Amino acid sequence: MPAIHKASANARAPKPSLRAQTVWSLKGCSHLSTERDALSLSFIALSSSRVESTQHKNALAMAAVLSVVITGAAHAQTVPVAEVIVTAPLTGVRIESLQGAEVLRREEIVANLNGGLGDTLDAQPGVATTFFGAGASRPIIRGLGDDRVRVLQNGIGAIDASTASPDHAVTADGLDAQRIEILRGAAALAYGGNAIGGVVNVIDQSIPTQRANGVHGSGLVGLSSVDNGVQGEVDLATDIGFATVRLGVSGRDTDAYDTPIGTATNSWTQLRSYSGGASVVRGWGFAGVAVRRTQNEYGLFPESLGAPGGRIEMQQTRIEARGDIRLNVGPFDRLDFGGQHSDYEHTEFEGGGAAGTRFTSRGWEGRVEAHHASGRLQGVIGFQASDVDFAARGNEAFITPTNTRDLGLFAVERWDTGRWGLEGGARVERRSIDNEGGGSRQFSGLSVSAGAFLRPRAGWFIGTTIASTERAPTQIELFAAGPHLATLNYELGDPSLGKERAISVEGSVRYQSDRFSFELNLFNVNFTNYIALVERGDVFWLDDATETSGFAPNASSPIIPPDSTILPVLNFISDDATFQGGEISASVRIAQTRGFTFRATAAMDIVQARFDSGGRPPRIPPRSTTLGLTADSENWSGRLEFVDTARQDRVATFETTTEGYSFVNANLAWRPMGRDGALTLRIDARNLTDELGRVHASFLKDDLPLPGRNIRFSVSSRF
Repeated sequence: MPAIHKASANARAPKPSLRAQTVWSLKGCSHLSTERDALSLSFIALSSSRVESTQHKNALAMAAVLSVVITGAAHAQTVPVAEVIVTAPLTGVRIESLQGAEVLRREEIVANLNGGLGDTLDAQPGVATTFFGAGASRPIIRGLGDDRVRVLQNGIGAIDASTASPDHAVTADGLDAQRIEILRGAAALAYGGNAIGGVVNVIDQSIPTQRANGVHGSGLVGLSSVDNGVQGEVDLATDIGFATVRLGVSGRDTDAYDTPIGTATNSWTQLRSYSGGASVVRGWGFAGVAVRRTQNEYGLFPESLGAPGGRIEMQQTRIEARGDIRLNVGPFDRLDFGGQHSDYEHTEFEGGGAAGTRFTSRGWEGRVEAHHASGRLQGVIGFQASDVDFAARGNEAFITPTNTRDLGLFAVERWDTGRWGLEGGARVERRSIDNEGGGSRQFSGLSVSAGAFLRPRAGWFIGTTIASTERAPTQIELFAAGPHLATLNYELGDPSLGKERAISVEGSVRYQSDRFSFELNLFNVNFTNYIALVERGDVFWLDDATETSGFAPNASSPIIPPDSTILPVLNFISDDATFQGGEISASVRIAQTRGFTFRATAAMDIVQARFDSGGRPPRIPPRSTTLGLTADSENWSGRLEFVDTARQDRVATFETTTEGYSFVNANLAWRPMGRDGALTLRIDARNLTDELGRVHASFLKDDLPLPGRNIRFSVSSRF
């Protein structure tokens, strides 16, 4: 039922297969004599065409990444200042995190802004997107998504409906973010069992954390070609009396976007966000409050060919309080606290304009952390609680109103001798779910972890950790029952589902110097009672003419009235499963000339999943490889990159294979006042070759491709 306007009937010419001599050269790349040769082989390997075997191409991709590693592995220079991670329970530098971590600063966020939050983060190692058109996307980390990845705003949960359905947008958006931190792997000790896959923390300055000392602000204006889009953001901060005050506004308007095969039907978006906050900032720390109002409206893909597309109108009001206070109470020297109350709702309008299902999510979340540090020992104890009422009302409501309450108590400690150290922690939590008509369920969970690390030489970090994490099922997994037209399925929960438990082992090797950096993370996660949404084998039919419905063995069953709507039945089941994979990345400085520093970069991530009883979980992202060249000076910076997404043929029984694709991206930034100046002009180009790409993890992968060639111009400033 693809509702894509065909631009041309001409078939795309197939690309030739990879030459045998290129394969031979890559196999022998370990003895390359020059950095230039190694880099050229990296680009040859992945700029060539599709490789017939997925395993073969994975091997080539790894060889391409390793060729960059080889060129820089022998260089040991002065270790640069390391990036600090604030999302982890123990604040520390990124390179020494026992789990994989990434940090996007403001400049990198602006360069990667692309649709929803999942699309913006899709380029990061180990992260993929659910991609439900331009209006909605959620991050997937190491093949795990939905309730297994916690999306935070300033360290506190974003209460919305994004985990209930892939067509529901995340309220946290990178448009006005100053920083986004990503924790790959189980972060359940600090954020609960539903962080079993990882955490994405979108950090802004809605509550100022430092004094303005005058009037300061920032602004962004961007224009994109693929969707005639306009982006904008501005914020102002100043000191008024004893407080520092900040006001901000951001927005995005886009038309339906272009694809290599035509215009994506009804893919327009309109986003507005307004925020205001104030805090007291002193030598003892800061404490403040903020209010944010978000309004998001976007088109939905039509349910059938030729039908008009509907739309979602969403709004959220979020009241937030945060503080970080230095103190001296017993062993504790710092108190970090945060809390928020959110009132969220969205209405799904039918293609004809009639209001359909209305979703609401209202509640609060709070957390308090007490930190201590003395000599070789540092640690934190914390408490977290939340209470959320979720409801769906209307003709297409597939779950009845539900209240979910979570309580958690955790502690994490690190013993660091300088050369080596140990880290461990535990969390106990309780979830209570009360469903209207479905009854109540209570779950108690225990998560523990233990790790060790070693610094064999300056710049090096080797770490390993083992964790046992328990996750309670969600209200959707337990009590869903009804047509879910966004995914064109009938979804059935299972009230008898038990806890999901994961035993994860992760190892990391990292090196960082001024000339060369390298990171390798490998993981293995064994799930007991992994909860998955799979096809049951039958169908659900709905006859609008007679207002009758029922189940049938298959779509051709004679019991189904003519012209009925027929939906596959998907139900939540639990089965033991194994997830394995890793990320590898490297960066090497290859030249310095005329004020420019040139670097070659490479990254690859891969995850494979299977049920222990046979078969595979659905919507697992394929392998992704990125090769890049960057140039940077006081006034200029630029990057050319090649991103290869592999063919995904390791699929569930009810899925189809998704072909791979390769994007060529580039950007150029000019800072007329220098690196620390107040003005930056950027040109960002994505998918320069107008390649057809489909996201395997998307429910719309067969109907809605990724955007085609896009040129975006932006101007950002600070004053």
